[in-house]
Amino acid sequence: MRLPQTKTTIALLAACVLAGTACSKEETGLGTESPDVIAGKSRAAASGATAVHVQGVWKIQSQEFRIDLRLKREGGVGTVVTADSTIELLRIGEDLFVRGDARLYQGRDGRGGADVEQSAEALRDKFVKVPPADPSYARLSGFTRMQDMITDLIRLNGKLKKNGRETVRGAETLKVVADRGRGGELRVALTGTPFPLKYIPSPTGGALELFEYDQDFPLVLPNADQVLDYGTLTDGKEPTGKSGDQVPGTD
Repeated sequence: MRLPQTKTTIALLAACVLAGTACSKEETGLGTESPDVIAGKSRAAASGATAVHVQGVWKIQSQEFRIDLRLKREGGVGTVVTADSTIELLRIGEDLFVRGDARLYQGRDGRGGADVEQSAEALRDKFVKVPPADPSYARLSGFTRMQDMITDLIRLNGKLKKNGRETVRGAETLKVVADRGRGGELRVALTGTPFPLKYIPSPTGGALELFEYDQDFPLVLPNADQVLDYGTLTDGKEPTGKSGDQVPGTD
């Protein structure tokens, strides 16, 4: 069999060699869409998911949050680690439970004392149910609200551009960047549902991976003997955190 040696074929092969690509197939499917369409489809896919696992580092102003959370519409469970403390979070419906070390219950000035030591002893292996009226409720529950987290994650600021591909947890993704990365970056699944699989809020903002979409998981209430009254331990003080620092899900 003789292949046709046309000028077009030769020119195409030369272009492939110069570009350093295999040129084995043309872009199809999601890859042919504009970056704005890709970002929109990604947001819609994430908003329609029933569950997701979020893991990575989120840097906001002076604080760094190491996040490992499983989220769904009914609630969420997991940990948030800061320079000050490790916080276990469990939200079932509107009930928020927090388990952390003594530093979590210090005042904003960070001072300890007999009260903190007493709280540390009382809190050992215990959950604290945070009342919705307490200021810390909104700050901490924002981490466990799936839709709030996704709204933040898909936030891209500036002109969008496609910027190649990247493999995330074994899946091929399309890279969408805003304002050359300064306004955030997304890695969107190339095949199947166009879920966002990775989010980079800014060049110095850390990176979060999103996976296990639509995989259900249990949310189990702590036993009554594992729960302590928040008010008796904090005397109205909020958990450690600098005023003005924003956490996901709290504008």
